[in-house]
Amino acid sequence: MTTNKKLKDIIGEDEYQTCLDLGRTIIRCPICGNDQFSSLDVPIEELKDGLETNRVQCSDCRRIFTKEELLNKNGVRIISLEASEIYQQIYNNGEAIGYVLPKKKSKAYFALFKNVLDYSLDSIELANVYKKICRHKFSFEDEHKNQYTLAVINLKFNRKAKDKNKRVLKNCKELRSEFYENGFVLDDKKYVRYKRSAGSSRAGKCLFIDERLLKHMEKWGECGLKAENGDLASWEAYKALSLSSIKGIINIPLDGILFIPDYKSEFNEDVVSVEEENGKLVASTQETRITTDIWDGECLLDDTLFVGKYAEKHMLLLRNKFFKTCGFRTKLKQWFKDKNITLEDLKNRGFVTLATDINQIVMVTTPNSMKFLKFMRGGLSEKNVRKWSEHVKSEFGVVKYDKRTRFFGGEMVQSSYQFINTLGFTQEQAEELLRPSKEYLKLLRDDLDFMRYHFTNAYKRENEEWDDEEDEEISDGLAERCDVIFTLMGINYKFQETRLYAEFRNDVVKSQKDRLKQGHILLRGTNATLFGNGPEMLLALSGEFDLHNKKNAPVVLQPGEVACTKFQHGERLVGARSPHVTMGNVYCVTNNLNHDLWKYFDLGENIVCVNAINENIQQRLNGCDYDSDAMLITNDQLVVETAFRQKDFFRVPVCMIESERNTNEALSELDHNTSQNNVGDIINL
Repeated sequence: MTTNKKLKDIIGEDEYQTCLDLGRTIIRCPICGNDQFSSLDVPIEELKDGLETNRVQCSDCRRIFTKEELLNKNGVRIISLEASEIYQQIYNNGEAIGYVLPKKKSKAYFALFKNVLDYSLDSIELANVYKKICRHKFSFEDEHKNQYTLAVINLKFNRKAKDKNKRVLKNCKELRSEFYENGFVLDDKKYVRYKRSAGSSRAGKCLFIDERLLKHMEKWGECGLKAENGDLASWEAYKALSLSSIKGIINIPLDGILFIPDYKSEFNEDVVSVEEENGKLVASTQETRITTDIWDGECLLDDTLFVGKYAEKHMLLLRNKFFKTCGFRTKLKQWFKDKNITLEDLKNRGFVTLATDINQIVMVTTPNSMKFLKFMRGGLSEKNVRKWSEHVKSEFGVVKYDKRTRFFGGEMVQSSYQFINTLGFTQEQAEELLRPSKEYLKLLRDDLDFMRYHFTNAYKRENEEWDDEEDEEISDGLAERCDVIFTLMGINYKFQETRLYAEFRNDVVKSQKDRLKQGHILLRGTNATLFGNGPEMLLALSGEFDLHNKKNAPVVLQPGEVACTKFQHGERLVGARSPHVTMGNVYCVTNNLNHDLWKYFDLGENIVCVNAINENIQQRLNGCDYDSDAMLITNDQLVVETAFRQKDFFRVPVCMIESERNTNEALSELDHNTSQNNVGDIINL
C-alpha cells in the first residue's frame, strides 16, 4: 500500500484507517466484516463524492476494493425461502403460527438470509419508515457486522408443497395463488405480496413485505395511480422501477425537465417477415411497413449535472417512481443560447415543462420515459406532469453509467459465439481470428511477468462492477488465487517453481481456453451504449426538426452511419447487440464524425450515436431501444471485411406477430405464466 501523505496530513496517523462515509449506514468489508478502511487514491473525506473507481483497503484482511464494489456488496440481507417450505410448516403448525424461524442469531437462522435487498429508492424509503411504524431498527447485525432486515422476504415458487408422505399438497401455481391472496405468518408477523422486478418475475420470484408497512409503501410507490385497462404486466413492471439497484443519487429539479413529443419514423423495407399462419410460424421476404421510435427511452442531460463523481461520465441511467430514462451529456444551455430559444418558443411548439425560466431546464425527454403518463388520461400535459411531480422528489437514482470494457484498459471487447457464427468464416479465417488468442495462451504458459499482466492489466478482476451483459460470468476464483500466488512470489521468487504455481498456471490457461470455446474472442472495439438521433432532438428544440412531419429525412447520420469517437472518421465498423440470432442482425456501418452539431455533445468513447429515421436499426438489433442498450462495435479488419462482403445478402428479420394480452388474468396467474416462459433460451442453445 502506498502511503497517502495528504491523507495523514489532514486526519493524522492514528486516524489513517477509519470508517467510511459513502452515504450508507455502515460500510463493511464483505470478506471479514471489518468497518475500518484506508484510502489508497484520495483523501478519505473525498471518497463519498469521488469516483467509483477509487480504491480502499480493509485494515484487517488487507483486501482491496473499489468504492463501487463496496457499495454493491453492502446491501441489506433478506430471507429467501421456497413457498413450499412455508406452506409445509403452515400445514403442520396451522395458519396462526405459520412459519417458525430457527433460533435467532443461530447459524441456521442467518443461513436463511440468502438474498440482498439492493440499495435503491425503495430501500431508502423502507429504512426511513420502518422505525416509525414498527418501532424497531430497520436492520440488525451478525458477529461480522453484516446487515439484515425482516422488512421484506423473497419468495420463490419452484417446488411443490408435499406432506411427510410425499403427497402433493399444492403445486407451484396453487402456492402462488394462495400466498398472493392470503399472505402468510412468519414468526408472528404477517407478510403480504409487495413487488417484483421484471427480472425476478421471469425467475418466478416475488417480494413479500411486513403487512404493517404495506399501506405506506403502496401510497409512496404508486403515486396515486391505479392499474387500468387490465394491463397488469406493465403496471407491475413500472411500479417496481424504484426497486432498481442504484449507485447513488443525483438531484435534478423537477421544474428543470422539458417534455417533447415522441417521434416515429415510418417507411417501407424488404425484410424477412415472420408471421403466424394456421398456428405455425412462417418466414418470407416481403416489403413491410416499418415504424421506429427514434428517441425511445432516452433524454438529453445538461453537462452542468455531471459533477462530483459523475464529472468524467457521459451517460447516466436514471430511475424515479414511474420514470426511467438514459441521459446523455449535452450542452443544452449553450444550444438554447446559440439558437436564441426562449421558454415561450418551447411552449408554443407544444412542449411541456414546469419551468418558469429557460435557464432552469437541464433535461429534455419524451413521454416514453415517463411511465406515469401511461396510466393518466390525456397523455402529455402540464396537468399530468404536475400531478407526477407531487408524488416524487428531485432525487433520481443512478442505476449505471458509461464505462470502458474490462479488457486491456478498454481497448478490446469480448465477442460471443452467436456473433462469430453469423459471420460465415472459412476455416482459414477462423484460424486467423484465433491466432492472437493462441499466442496469448503461449505467453501465459511461459512468462511469469505476463501472467501478472494478465490479471492486473489485460483482464480486470471479475466482479459486479462489470455488469454488461456480454461480461456476465461466474467468477472462477482465479483472481482471488492470483492475489495469494503473487504475494508468495514477492516473498520468494522461486515460488514459480512449485507445483502450486504450476497448477494455478494450468487453471488460468484452461479458463482462457474455455472462453475461446464459448466464442469469447477479444476484438478491437467496445460495448457502446446506443444513443438514438441526438442531433434531431436538439433540432426539435429550435424548431428545425418538424415533429409533425412523418416523412422527415435524417439530418446528420444517414442510413448506414453511426458516430463513435473511439474510432476514426470514415472508418468502417461492425456492430451486434445481444440477443444476436442470425446474419440479418449484423450491423455494417461507417463512422461519421463530420458535423458541427457534434460539438454540443460530450459522449466519450463508449457511446455510439445511431440513426433510426428511414433505417430499420431497431429490428436489426433485435428490438433495441435507447434506455442503456449496448452494442458490440469493432473495427477488427477480418470481421469488417467478412461482414461487409455479405451484408447485402441477408434481410433484417422482423416479427409481425402481435403479443396477446389477457386483460382478465389474475396477478398470481400473470406471474406464474411469466415464470414459465422460455424467453432467451433459444439464444444460448
